[in-house]
Amino acid sequence: MNSLTESILSRVQTRKIPSSSFVRTWTLGSSHAKIAARYFSYAIQKHFVEDEKKKDLYSHFQLQSALQLLGTMGYLRGAIMKIGQLIANLPQIMPGELIEIFESLQFEAPPMHYSLIREVFLDELGRDPEEIFASFEKNAFAAASLGQVHRAKLHNGKEVAVKVQYPNIAETIEADIKILSVLLQTMRFKKDFQYLGAHVQDAKSVFLNEVDYLSEAAFMEKNRKIFTDSKIVVPRLYPEFTTTRVLTMEYLPGKHLQSFLATNPPLSRRNHFAELISYSFVHSWFSLRTVYADLHPGNFVLMQDGRLGFIDFGCYRQFDVERWKLQVDGELAMFQDDRDALKFYLTRLAMRETSADLDPEWVDLFMRQLRWVIAPVLKTGPFDFSRTEYVKQGADLLMESVRQGHVRIDPFYNWSNRALLGHRSLMYRLRCKFDYSSLYLTEMKQFT
Repeated sequence: MNSLTESILSRVQTRKIPSSSFVRTWTLGSSHAKIAARYFSYAIQKHFVEDEKKKDLYSHFQLQSALQLLGTMGYLRGAIMKIGQLIANLPQIMPGELIEIFESLQFEAPPMHYSLIREVFLDELGRDPEEIFASFEKNAFAAASLGQVHRAKLHNGKEVAVKVQYPNIAETIEADIKILSVLLQTMRFKKDFQYLGAHVQDAKSVFLNEVDYLSEAAFMEKNRKIFTDSKIVVPRLYPEFTTTRVLTMEYLPGKHLQSFLATNPPLSRRNHFAELISYSFVHSWFSLRTVYADLHPGNFVLMQDGRLGFIDFGCYRQFDVERWKLQVDGELAMFQDDRDALKFYLTRLAMRETSADLDPEWVDLFMRQLRWVIAPVLKTGPFDFSRTEYVKQGADLLMESVRQGHVRIDPFYNWSNRALLGHRSLMYRLRCKFDYSSLYLTEMKQFT
């Protein structure tokens, strides 16, 4: 946590997360009003300063606005904080120093006070943490949108990481979705409104599944099996100390991405971990037919011995048989430039009857997005993920997609898009250059 964010986030540690829709709406509204007031002040001041100072004035406005949002998201947590985490996965959307502020929400969010965490233990396991473990550190070493993580030691001497869910976090998700649903009613007469509602309800189901730590534990165990004897380390689960809201796993020592990059590692070392992160994503995708949709720095630990710790498994979507066949056929069509097969893929994706029903504007945008996504796969040999033009193109396509607002699309693919965006963001930050094509196509051929 840097000096800019520490004072703001420390203020919310002892405050209970509000679960009331009214309080959460009021808090968001107050935050937006403060940002609007700052913009009004900036808009006036810029007319009274020299041209060379206008840029500094605007940068100050951006910084103060980002800090305001950070404090609000840190207090509300839940689905609201996930928006901040998504912003941190958007390089080139805003200045780097602002991205760093939102990046703190990925694993350096303000931890809840120990007294609030103790209540969760009493509700879930019927005992204080000090009774369950040989030792338990009251200060969390990591915290994010739904819970925080404490170091502890079992009575057999094993070091463990104990993830504890924030009190009332499921209620906050319900409240946020309710707020969003009410706001969306103003658009109910617009074209394809019913599909927008489907996206919201799909997000609700995924977020509520994420607060079920037993579901996360099951997915973590599946991944631990498929990465056995590889350089990907998935923590061992301790089911006797795991419930719906408490998850106890093996503690993995190492550095998160920010700390790793701060050591100025050579390209070979950056490439090494970039390949491992890519392998963890692609291998899980193909072998388990699952989208791991939460690729951000807080969910990986870069270990001193060169292994990669894969430590969080809450947000995922499982392909059903029909979707998996469509996905595989669609990817083959892309690589083979099979126009008829691609039209069928896009028709199903957009939930249309025939390809003649497709919106040409949407098809054009989607094809450009597809070409951006598969560029590293089509490239023979090393692909340079640090190229500014590649990253900027992806950011521009995302913003164009938001502006066009096409919502008649299977909500399932929001999560694969989020996963791909997270992967490309991680690769960009690592400034890596390696043969992604061979890695991806090898996995694809093995499991399809």
